[in-house]
Amino acid sequence: MRIHNQEEAIAAYVASCGGSIPEGHHVVATCVVDLGFILEDDECLWRVASLPDDEKDGIFGGMTTILGPDGKAWTMSANRNFHDREIAERALTHIYIEGVADLVDPEMLADQVELITQQRDRAIFALPDAARRGELRHVPGDA
Repeated sequence: MRIHNQEEAIAAYVASCGGSIPEGHHVVATCVVDLGFILEDDECLWRVASLPDDEKDGIFGGMTTILGPDGKAWTMSANRNFHDREIAERALTHIYIEGVADLVDPEMLADQVELITQQRDRAIFALPDAARRGELRHVPGDA
């Protein structure tokens, strides 16, 4: 299955949910990365979600699902402290550009995104100590 537009992304998401969504909900899909510049035209990574009908089109909370242009669902926590969305989207972009999505297990990718997010956060949290050690400024006379 190839996904080329929003309607196909919504249909693929509903199919991945057993063919239906809960009553009083609707599905939204947003192209988050346009892969058409490298791959085929109209290919995107799609962020999809089922939302209560009284919520217009915000995608937030609990889990986030990204569909690849092949219809493969990539689900991970929507909490940026565990799975940074930008890291996930960049990782998936490169996985699809390199043509290796069929070699990647979604749960393993989620684990790697979490690890990369933690490594980034540790590096950021280490900056104040580096400043205290004088590592973040030029000392006159140093090259």
